[in-house]
Amino acid sequence: MLTAPATFEDLSEAARDALRGAIDLHVHAGPDPYAERKLDARGLVDDYASAGLAGFVLKSHEYPTQPLAWALNEEFEGSRGIHVTGALALDHAVGGLNPDALEVALRLGTRVIWGPTFDTAWSRERFGRWNSKTPALTLLDAGGGLVNVFEVLLDLIAEHDATLCTGHASPDETLALVRAARGRSIRTVVTHATSFFIPLEVQQACADLGALVEQCGNPIYRDGGEAIRDLMLHEVRELGPEHVVLSTDLGQATNPLPSIGYGYWLQQFLEGSFTAEEMRRMVQENPRAALGI
Repeated sequence: MLTAPATFEDLSEAARDALRGAIDLHVHAGPDPYAERKLDARGLVDDYASAGLAGFVLKSHEYPTQPLAWALNEEFEGSRGIHVTGALALDHAVGGLNPDALEVALRLGTRVIWGPTFDTAWSRERFGRWNSKTPALTLLDAGGGLVNVFEVLLDLIAEHDATLCTGHASPDETLALVRAARGRSIRTVVTHATSFFIPLEVQQACADLGALVEQCGNPIYRDGGEAIRDLMLHEVRELGPEHVVLSTDLGQATNPLPSIGYGYWLQQFLEGSFTAEEMRRMVQENPRAALGI
């Protein structure tokens, strides 16, 4: 387990510089129906704006965040210079693989859609945490293709020019999602790849199809953090920074403040021989490309 510095000023100067203009594609805040969060959404805006971030994608496993993102942008974007992007995860709490629920979210301006997270069979088998009383979701049919309803969901995502993130999908499901999404020219991100056991060869296949591969800092603050950090640094170097986004998946009450946790995550790469230019690619340019901005 790695321990982040106590204060933002204790981060290296290079890490603090890397945060300026960054976009975190994956961060949590309150309110949350099941988990205690480090900050509420307004507090997260303040924390990230103070660190100089340009924006973040607000993630909930249980509800659409676009209305909250809209309100935060109305209140803070002009004065703090930070943009909040609304998102939706296709778990049972919002209807699961439900085209009607997705279309409502998209019509409200939602820009990022995650595939199911805690409600996939893969996630439940691997990680064991879920809140729904409804059976797990499997994204592939008996023949190994995407279930028909996901094809409908992808058509809606393409129609509204949103971004697909793969969620807690298995390696086979991830590759099938990326193939189908990129076949529709949908901007696509492989969610927290290494820490969710997506093999490097699957990451490479997805990158070859034009997807970006996300690595999140959250796991370095758990037991075994040094080992997962070393593996992620290796896999990012093998894949190439041009294919990677560095996000956090932070916001948990037991983890560092997102600004400090993000900065210390980036510090690991800077100390691991990644250049400032490569860092800009992974935390500014590639996230902007992922969001189509």
